Amino acid sequence: MKKRVDRKNIQILFNRIAGHYDFLNTFLSFGFEKRWRIQFAEMSVNGSERAILDVGVGTGKTLNALREKNPEAVIVGCDFSEKMLGKAQKKFSTAGFFVTGDFHELPFAPNSFDLVTGSFVLRSVENMSRFLSEIKRILRPGGRVAFLELTRPRNFLFFKLIYQPYLRFYLPAIGGLVSGRRESYQFLSDSIRGFDDPIDFKILMEKNGFDSVIIHPLMNGIVTIIYGENRPE
Repeated sequence: MKKRVDRKNIQILFNRIAGHYDFLNTFLSFGFEKRWRIQFAEMSVNGSERAILDVGVGTGKTLNALREKNPEAVIVGCDFSEKMLGKAQKKFSTAGFFVTGDFHELPFAPNSFDLVTGSFVLRSVENMSRFLSEIKRILRPGGRVAFLELTRPRNFLFFKLIYQPYLRFYLPAIGGLVSGRRESYQFLSDSIRGFDDPIDFKILMEKNGFDSVIIHPLMNGIVTIIYGENRPE
């Protein structure tokens, strides 16, 4: 299981790298992150949603992909990094609502959303059961949750010979060089290597009130889409 994380320190780290975040996401993923977000939106959005929340919205890239799939839905972004949230607000102008908030105490009323999503946020969650409980609380009956997360490739040789050296050396070195904040990208590297196996996370979701949980790996498991439905009480 993944190690306990300190959300206050993570908040500081993301505020520090907000100015370079979009560029480095594209550069360090070799451009694949745009396609991952599109595939995530295609799998998550069915067009019937009245309200969509993206937690850990960051600079708003995923929320934009979700909006393109359902432009009629009310879209809301929530993040505890004020600088990241400011970047997202500039992109959307008056097209969405943005709220500063913590994953563990989401500032929304019960039954507010048809779809809750999160991209690359699970590794920053301090108390996963509480986080999932909060998502369940704000979802409408039958609502859906979907996560896009960096995970470990399923191919053992690829992981050991290519991906692990990339995480340990390339990601923190290049991220630190460009942003001047190596410690932030060292955290990202460590958190990917220490994150739960998607199967373990699927079990945790089911224990916390979600049904029809699906694990959908992309690029041999470098990233994984995890989807579930809010189980009626």
